[in-house]
Amino acid sequence: MTACGLGQLLPGPRHFQVQEEPAYEPSGCGEHLFVEVEKVGLTTDEVAAALARACGVPLRAVGFAGRKDRHAIARQWFSIHTARETSLARLALPEEQLRILRLTRHRNKLRLGHLRGNRFRLGLHAAAPGAVQEALQRVASDGIVNRFGPQRFGVQGVNRELALAWGRGDAERAVALIVDPSGAWRWGDPLPAGFRSGPEGRVLAALRRGAPARAALRAAPALRALVASAAQALICNAVIDARQRRGLLHVARAGDILCTARGAPFRVRAEELATVAPRLAPGCLALATTAPLPGRLRLQPEPAIAAEERAWSADTGIAWEWFDPGGPLASPGGRRPCVVAFRSPPTCTLGEGVLWAEFSLPPGVYATAVLAQAGIVVPEDRSGREGAA
Repeated sequence: MTACGLGQLLPGPRHFQVQEEPAYEPSGCGEHLFVEVEKVGLTTDEVAAALARACGVPLRAVGFAGRKDRHAIARQWFSIHTARETSLARLALPEEQLRILRLTRHRNKLRLGHLRGNRFRLGLHAAAPGAVQEALQRVASDGIVNRFGPQRFGVQGVNRELALAWGRGDAERAVALIVDPSGAWRWGDPLPAGFRSGPEGRVLAALRRGAPARAALRAAPALRALVASAAQALICNAVIDARQRRGLLHVARAGDILCTARGAPFRVRAEELATVAPRLAPGCLALATTAPLPGRLRLQPEPAIAAEERAWSADTGIAWEWFDPGGPLASPGGRRPCVVAFRSPPTCTLGEGVLWAEFSLPPGVYATAVLAQAGIVVPEDRSGREGAA
C-alpha cells in the first residue's frame, strides 16, 4: 500500500488486461483478412507493421479500431487487405508477445473508432478493498473526468515538444526528437542502427536516403496526424481541468457546446439551461459538457466561450491556428465530452492477494484516468521490469 491514495495499480502486463469490444462481428467473407490477436509488450503500431511484413502488403493495408497499451495483455482485431491466412506463418514475433486467437474475413477495412468500447481487468494492491469499491462507485455516479492519459503524450511527454517543433516549422528539431526522444541526438551524429517500425521508421529510412528534415517529415503523414492528435489532447485536457477548477464540469452556460450520451453535439441556448441542468448532473449523465479538439470545427461555442477556452489552454504553448486548413497540424477537429459514463459498472473481486477491478469504457476513455479519479496510484513505470515503480 502506498503512502497516498487508496491503493496502487500493480506493474506488469498481467495486471493490466484489456479486451476490445468490436462495433460489429466480421461477416466471414470479403477481401480483408480479420485477425484477432493477444499482444504483450508491443504497441498496436508494432503489431500492424509485423502483420504487414508477414503478409507482404504495405502498412496502409492494415487497419485497427484503436491503439492498446504496450504494458498490457491486450486483445484486439486487425484487418489486412488482400492477405492470405497462410502468410501469417511468417510472423517474426515470439508467441509470448503475439498470439493469433481467431481468423475470419470481412468486406471492409477496420478503421479507428470501429469499436463499442474496451473491457478492462486491472490488478491492484489495496489494504481496504471495500474502500476501493466505494471510490469506483462514486466515479460511476459522478462520471469519469474524460482527460487524455499520459500515454497520449509519449515517453516523458516528448509529443508536446514534437508538436511545438512541428507547429513552429522547426523541422530539424522535430526530426531530432523522432530519431531520439531523449533529445540527445544532434544533426551530424550517426543515425541509430537497427529497424524501427511505424511512421518513425519511415522518417529514419528517409534520413538514411539523404533526405533533408522537411522531406523526412513528409515521408510519414501518419506521424503528423499522431502529433496533431497529441497537441489537441493537451488543449482538451487544459480546458477540462479549467472547467473542473471552476465547478463547470456538470454546469452549462448559454453558448456552451454540449453533447448527448451518443456523442451528438449541440449549442445550448439560454432558455434551455434549466431543462438541460438535471440531465448534466451526476447520477444522470444523459448530457455532457465538452472541450475542444481544435481544427475545422463545424460547431463553435459562442465567441466569449471560445475565447475563454483559448485562454484556458494558453499555457500549453500550442497555437490553435496550427490546426486550421493549410496549417502544419491541420485537422478536422471536434469536441470531446468532459465527463462520460461507464459502459458497464465497476466491480471488484479479491484473489491471491490481488484486488481485481473490472469495468468497460467507451472508446478513447483511459482506464488510468478512472484509477486516478478513484484515488488509485498509477506507477510511472508500469512495465513490471526490475526497479519499476
